[in-house]
Amino acid sequence: MGSSSVSKKLKISEVEVDQVDRISTLPDSLLLKILDFLPTKLAVSTSVISKRWRPLYMSLPNLEFYDRYGKNPQQFSKFVDRFFMRRPNGLKIDKFELRCGEDYYLDRVDEWIWKAIGRDLKELHLSFWFKDLYEVFYEVYMCSTLEALRLTCNILVNIPEDVKFSRLRVLKFSNVTFGSIESVGELLLKCPVLEDFSIDECEWLSGHCLSICGNALKKLSLLNGSDPIDNEFFLEILIDTPALEYLGIESFVSDDILIKGNLQFLTTAYLDVEQIIEGALPSNVFGDCVFGLLKKINHVKILTLGGKTVEAFNSVYDCEFQTVHEGFPLFHNLTELDLRVETYCGENLLSDFLKNTRNLESLEFPWGLVDTSTDSWHFSWSWPSSVPECLSTHLQTLDIGQFYGTHDELSLVEFFLNYGSALRNVSVDASNLCNGGGAEVQEELLSYHRESTNCKLDISF
Repeated sequence: MGSSSVSKKLKISEVEVDQVDRISTLPDSLLLKILDFLPTKLAVSTSVISKRWRPLYMSLPNLEFYDRYGKNPQQFSKFVDRFFMRRPNGLKIDKFELRCGEDYYLDRVDEWIWKAIGRDLKELHLSFWFKDLYEVFYEVYMCSTLEALRLTCNILVNIPEDVKFSRLRVLKFSNVTFGSIESVGELLLKCPVLEDFSIDECEWLSGHCLSICGNALKKLSLLNGSDPIDNEFFLEILIDTPALEYLGIESFVSDDILIKGNLQFLTTAYLDVEQIIEGALPSNVFGDCVFGLLKKINHVKILTLGGKTVEAFNSVYDCEFQTVHEGFPLFHNLTELDLRVETYCGENLLSDFLKNTRNLESLEFPWGLVDTSTDSWHFSWSWPSSVPECLSTHLQTLDIGQFYGTHDELSLVEFFLNYGSALRNVSVDASNLCNGGGAEVQEELLSYHRESTNCKLDISF
């Protein structure tokens, strides 16, 4: 009887403990940090938990309004209006993110942005998919407190002369339209502490020179550049960024890229450039431009060359083999090299790279070793006449994708295994052979001598 009574008391006590609202006992500062991880609309819904939670969401420093599906634009507009109406005017906003696309509340967008930038705003992210281009209004460029600005999708960027971005550190444009590509360079000159700048799939209405200058810039990305509206324009790119640590140019259309200085702090580069209009420059002339670009980035530790860039070297080797071979830059610091084959690119680039990258530790061919764009496949690499220093001392990883098991491919793998004294991991993706021929190729690869006793050969199907 006594033990049963004690047991019931324990159970009741456990229930009471479980029903205690421990979260609401936390200090406001900690609760705000928890709410800050939630989208604004979800954070607002927490006000039903208790009266104490109701004023908290109004104090959130980071605001995100996202009309994902646009099914009820009127409700979305009322929600944002009501939020700003209830929020105390004196509270600062650190980050304001607005993503929407219904023309119904187009007239409200300017007012929402205006209210955000008037409260010492540090970060602004706008992403719109309206029927017509949304033009960023003048006062946004006058917001001197901004530290990060991201503009995405259907936005028209007409940059005024008097910009006040003295604190801006991050500037990213994606799928926007510039009134003038040259105005972008003028904008960068007025961002003295800018460290991260990117252009991704943007168009421009006029101009033919993109000037990127900045003593503080550390990261630069020019990705998937679209053609200008008027295809008669050509594009020149000038890069004057002495502190740059990362450079990424992927499928960005350009007829000429000029880099000032040697980018001595550059550690990582990704290059995949092509001409605006194919054939606008003779292939060997464009190839010289690309080769000159390679010479400017020979301080890097990690280098990726895309298919367009690799292809451009083929024409240079055809026309000026001796000049290129003897003038190939020495990559003292390079430890990781990624070469991507899209179309036939000749056979000399790999050999020159291996001879001039003494400290190379990792070599990757994610798109394989052959050009499969035509019915007659071309093997794209040849092995050096002598064993490169990196192969016998430093190269630890070799990764080959899209392996077809041709005689030339097998011979190249055999060469690396025979002379790779430091090799630890060799990966071959032979999934293309899953329907036949895989067993024979696997048996052939496993039969090769491995100079390194620590080398592991991984063949996947």
